[in-house]
Amino acid sequence: MSYSSLSSVPLSRDASDISIHISNDSSPLLDGALNTVHLVLSTQSKAIAYLANQYRKSDWSRQQMKRALRVMNNGLNAGGKIVVSGIGKSYKIAAKTVATLNSLSVQAALLHPSEALHGDLGIIREERGDVLVLISASGNTAELINLLQYVPECVPVILMSCSRQSQLSRNPRVLAMLYAELPKRLAEKNLYGLSAPTISTTLCLTLLDATSMALAELYMNDLSLRKKRFGDRHPGGAIGAETMKDRAMAFAQLQSSEPASTSASNSLSNSSGDYPEKSVSETSEELAEEDALTMADLVLLNKIRTSNNRVTLRALPENDELEMATLMITYDYILIQGDENEKDDQASSKTHITHALDSKAAQEIYRSSKLQGDDWQETRWKLEEALLEVSM
Repeated sequence: MSYSSLSSVPLSRDASDISIHISNDSSPLLDGALNTVHLVLSTQSKAIAYLANQYRKSDWSRQQMKRALRVMNNGLNAGGKIVVSGIGKSYKIAAKTVATLNSLSVQAALLHPSEALHGDLGIIREERGDVLVLISASGNTAELINLLQYVPECVPVILMSCSRQSQLSRNPRVLAMLYAELPKRLAEKNLYGLSAPTISTTLCLTLLDATSMALAELYMNDLSLRKKRFGDRHPGGAIGAETMKDRAMAFAQLQSSEPASTSASNSLSNSSGDYPEKSVSETSEELAEEDALTMADLVLLNKIRTSNNRVTLRALPENDELEMATLMITYDYILIQGDENEKDDQASSKTHITHALDSKAAQEIYRSSKLQGDDWQETRWKLEEALLEVSM
């Protein structure tokens, strides 16, 4: 069937007979496509949120992760490397993971399962303590099942998969799993009608990124050394330029004979009248039953509590960009007060803070947003995304 009647231009000899020409941006077809974009983005976000909760709440997943990290760390300590293998989209994820590990000074190598059977199996050196990581979303990849037959018995094997029960997960050679659970409600076929690897690949890549960072910190627990090695391996591009700048500033500070100012630390040590001083550990215990915060968030929360240069609002300015810019310049922290209905009756006279914004972080967001031409509404929601949930 030809669709040329629906097009503003006739089909040429090379034109598609399964699509149509769209004459302008107001076409309802584009609205439908935009809905698909939103669907994919929202479901990807939900899947990653689910994955984060999985590793916060699932003892089995956490134990498997700990075992996998231990096996890989011990292999590296023995002088080995991490060999990563997969096929199809998983091979591309494997390639990215290897690149990430090497950039973090964790020795890694990429192995194609088919090429392995034609000589590349020599990449794996069992005498050096190498560890093999297999990536298979289904856990039933025939090429990887076949590959395992020829991997030396003493080589530890770890499986990255979205399926807890599979042929590979049941293989006795697999010592641990990096499990990225994909709920049925978020499976690609149920959402899009196609089993196109999108959500599953995002989960695998995200979990492997997290594993890579954790392994790098475990293997090399000195942050200054990790930063130096990371900079050494990125001499080019934006990272290289940033590294050069940081090292130049550090060198200048070493050469400076001026004593370090203690006013900032003193100001943080003084408690304010409204918010008594609390240590990071006390704050951590107070929020133990809430969503886990990063150490950076806890430090920020402690600084907010002890800062005297803050302002409390009902909400960020809706339409007044100038007011928001003034607030970011004038105050160190912008606090958002919760609704009156959210307050406890016994504490109705107290200010209940639900969110906080670090003005320095806000200024960076504002600057970047303006440089790329965002209007105020675009900028405002980015500032809202930077709000840290607190309870004060």
